[in-house]
Amino acid sequence: MPALDPTRVRRPRPSALRRSRPRRGTGLAVAALLSAGAATPGAHAQESVTLEELSVEQVGTGGPSGTRAGTTTASGTIGLIGPTPGYGAGRAVSSTKTDTPQRDVPQIVTVAPRAVITDLAATRVDRVFTYLPGVAQQNNFGGLSLFSYAIRGVTTSEIYQNGFPLNRGTPPPPDAQNIERIEVLKGPGAGLFGRSDPGGLVNIITKQPTVQRFVEFGNQVDSFGLTRGTIDAGGPLTEDGTVLYRFNFAAQGAGSFRDFVDSDRLLVAPVVSWQVTPDTRITVEADIQRNRTVFDRGVIALNRQLGFLPVSRFLGEPGQSTVQTQNILQARIDHRFNADWQMRLATHFATGTLDGESAEIRAIASDNRTVARDRNVRDYRWDVAVGQADLTGRFDTGGIGHTLLLGFERESTDSRTLYLRSNFRTNPYALDILAPVYGQALPPLTLPRNNLERVTNTALYAQDQIALSPQWKALVATRLDIFEESFRERVPRSQADQSRVAASPRAGLVYQPVPELSLYTNVGTSFRPNIGPDAAAASPGKPLKPETGQGYEVGAKAELFGGDLLLTAAAFRIDRQNVLTPDPTNSGFSLAAGAVRSQGFEGTAQGQLSPELRLLAGYVYADAVVTRDNVLPVGAPLINVPRHSGSLLAVYEVQAGDWKGLGLGGGVRGVGARPGDAAGTGFVLPAYVAADALAYYRIENLRLGLNIENIFNTVYYESSLNVFRVYPGSPRRITGSFTVRF
Repeated sequence: MPALDPTRVRRPRPSALRRSRPRRGTGLAVAALLSAGAATPGAHAQESVTLEELSVEQVGTGGPSGTRAGTTTASGTIGLIGPTPGYGAGRAVSSTKTDTPQRDVPQIVTVAPRAVITDLAATRVDRVFTYLPGVAQQNNFGGLSLFSYAIRGVTTSEIYQNGFPLNRGTPPPPDAQNIERIEVLKGPGAGLFGRSDPGGLVNIITKQPTVQRFVEFGNQVDSFGLTRGTIDAGGPLTEDGTVLYRFNFAAQGAGSFRDFVDSDRLLVAPVVSWQVTPDTRITVEADIQRNRTVFDRGVIALNRQLGFLPVSRFLGEPGQSTVQTQNILQARIDHRFNADWQMRLATHFATGTLDGESAEIRAIASDNRTVARDRNVRDYRWDVAVGQADLTGRFDTGGIGHTLLLGFERESTDSRTLYLRSNFRTNPYALDILAPVYGQALPPLTLPRNNLERVTNTALYAQDQIALSPQWKALVATRLDIFEESFRERVPRSQADQSRVAASPRAGLVYQPVPELSLYTNVGTSFRPNIGPDAAAASPGKPLKPETGQGYEVGAKAELFGGDLLLTAAAFRIDRQNVLTPDPTNSGFSLAAGAVRSQGFEGTAQGQLSPELRLLAGYVYADAVVTRDNVLPVGAPLINVPRHSGSLLAVYEVQAGDWKGLGLGGGVRGVGARPGDAAGTGFVLPAYVAADALAYYRIENLRLGLNIENIFNTVYYESSLNVFRVYPGSPRRITGSFTVRF
């Protein structure tokens, strides 16, 4: 581990050292930039610094760091996870909100470290999702959002940033520039995160300040017209190193393989941390995004068959763009009382807007070529405020080690939706899909929706990670949520109010016959109120029952090559109740009476096979079906959820000799056939296999990269909402990139 430069970081006071000397071997990293375990990143395994009495920590890929397997020492201290070399996933924070080795937790977290994002030349999070096993894209809202996807066959919209929810309102898809790692928690997460779905959730960890001073400039272009520039900089702002910063910037203009579709994006993301005292650190970070794109619902299926239209065919109206903004401010105070007890206070503020116009297909004539469209004008506004307080402590009772987490959370979200539409039955806004002629007169907006929604949620949660013996570890947790919603539809007139109280317990057990192998089981529950305009319209003045879920899982984890490679295997079952289903006695309305089940198994391999070879691979079998519904038969499969899916990403980098720094790699993505709509019409998206390739060369402070996505130009379809909204996958895309670092 590199020594800390004494000219950069102030030496601690001797009295402070005596007051709170850390225990040997725990690797305790406190007052870190947490926000539910936020990582402290740096582009090439940057050094990370904790509060000054504690050691500088540079977390590797696996088992050796942190507490030793085969002991009764309590693990899971509040601490930082530094940038992970390669594809290492030995530690994760999203399952416990603490820095805990994966082998000690009875749940799986799939991790995409920064190296995966760089290797894929990813500019958005959804590109990384294609190589995260068990994650399937759902409706992307015309390219404006990725907040609808499925984990283990369960649809969800839960995406978090440093432990705070991102999916309130309709924000733009997160840019990849300021992301250090992406963690996908498999199974119920409501015990810590609150209202959510039982399949899992995504937690994005942002880049944090570094001790080393550096500036990195990047540029990226592709064969569809992308031009992108980036900046990543960090280092100390004061001579004594008590104030550090990180600054990320990205600006781009992009074309598309889709006709008439283009976009612009801007990201500004500064972070500043101040070590006020040896035991206290304050961190403030902002994430400002602007996104403009042409709203695009994709292609359509004729007679439930795809392939009649080229994947480039645009069926909206050229020039109709949508602009999204999102301004996020997060602040954290981390304080250590002593070597065992720590506290984190954190806040998250977000405000955003969506303004735009689009033309969207609603029906097709009997000639199978003339479609009726409506004109849509959207004006959305939202404001979010979340506060969290966590207290973590380690103690022993009769030789049994405990890591106790106590937490409080308060959320307030206000949103306003103004949605104006034309009537396609009286003003069809017609288009010939085989020979489109654009630029018709705009139809009048005669169907308004105007609503206000306020959501507040107050929660208390507790978790205990218990080291019962050198071989046995347990986890018990619960969260109590007090949820309130006020919904007012001003046009047309309606309202719905609801108050809910729900507890979400979870428990798990780990057995480690040898330090490198863990066998585990867990059970957890979930709670998610049915809210928003659909729920209000379904039952005016009378709230719908909340959706509930249960998840059960057994599995195994193995660490090989000294912890550099993590293998996981799991069998799971997930049940959901009170899913919205059509009301058979009231057309156009819904009831909270449906139920679904997803069960299957998955296996993953992630990390370093050798210093030269890294990989991220996985396969998931998910049998996701309806178990109760007013329309669909029992056993009907769920929309966009394949039974079989898998991926493999592997990169070989030369470590010595004349070709040192040369990297060659590639990936394969396979997705099975799956239903293309939720109505049970028989419309199916076909299975596909797509291959990618990559190469790069590092020489001193320069990295040159070349990526080829879909090298065989396979025609495939990522997801759909129905036969009128099918999202084709990208044809062959060639991307060139370079970064230079000073």
